[in-house]
Amino acid sequence: MSLYLKLKQAAAEQDLLRNTVAAYWFWLRKFYAFHPQPASTWTGADVTRFLHYLHVENYSASARKQALNALAFCFKHILRADLGKLDLPPLPKERHTLRIIPSREEIGRIFAGLRGQAKLMAALMYGSGLRVSEVCHLRVQDIDFAAMTVRVHGGKGDKCRLTLLPVLLVPALTRHIAWRKSVHELDLANGCGLVELPGRLAVKYKSAPRELRWQFLFPSTLQRGQYRWHATDESVGKQMRAAVKAAGITKRVTPHTLRHAFVTHALQNGNDIATVKDLVGHEDVNTTMIYAHGDAARGVSPLDGVVRPAPLSAFNYQLSAAS
Repeated sequence: MSLYLKLKQAAAEQDLLRNTVAAYWFWLRKFYAFHPQPASTWTGADVTRFLHYLHVENYSASARKQALNALAFCFKHILRADLGKLDLPPLPKERHTLRIIPSREEIGRIFAGLRGQAKLMAALMYGSGLRVSEVCHLRVQDIDFAAMTVRVHGGKGDKCRLTLLPVLLVPALTRHIAWRKSVHELDLANGCGLVELPGRLAVKYKSAPRELRWQFLFPSTLQRGQYRWHATDESVGKQMRAAVKAAGITKRVTPHTLRHAFVTHALQNGNDIATVKDLVGHEDVNTTMIYAHGDAARGVSPLDGVVRPAPLSAFNYQLSAAS
């Protein structure tokens, strides 16, 4: 059995999330590229050398911790071997990076460059505070027009939550679901129309994989056999990059940035911190507080203050001359 299959088996036994498995596999492949020997011969000394290599190459503290976790999991649950005492380089304290929050005007310019399904997905990320993976995995039944909510199942940490459905998106989503219904009916007519269901639901409810309510809200253009899959993070990110570039925005704006903007602008619109925390699914209110002033620095510059040592015109002249 290959190492990847063993990893998937061990991950299932330990109930690891899909994203964790993908991250661990990334680091195991990177370790093999560094030390191309059979996994059965790996030792703690090899892991020590690899972690020192990551240190020399200036990998971040979080990346190095993730690499160590991946290898520790492999040794414990796959190789059934002891890592022993590792002589690791010191890990620097993780830094809190500044959040880049586009203004409402900039978001409007980005949306102007998006079309069709990608535009609606971006609008849900900004209007409902969804992660890009959560938008990609939405099912038709997750949109509740009566309650004006979006149901998120299996979010980060495999958590579920309710968030807001913006009133502005109701007409567009109504049209989209009608279109999604026609796509599904065509798939069924062609002998397809199946969708992957979580857990053992497909076994428990035999007809569910062909029902519209279980279909992915934002489908992929590709099919695999009889199955219609969902749009991918990469496809949305590619269209976002093109729209940001076309808008002439120099900030680094990704699909996840729209979720950050949701938190910042929701707080500025008067929502209390506890409400926003629940809407985005944060465990700790301190995580939400990071975005309370995410798009502006506090205080007043002395250059713009009341007391000036010289007339403003003189400053303008001096600044112009200096540049």
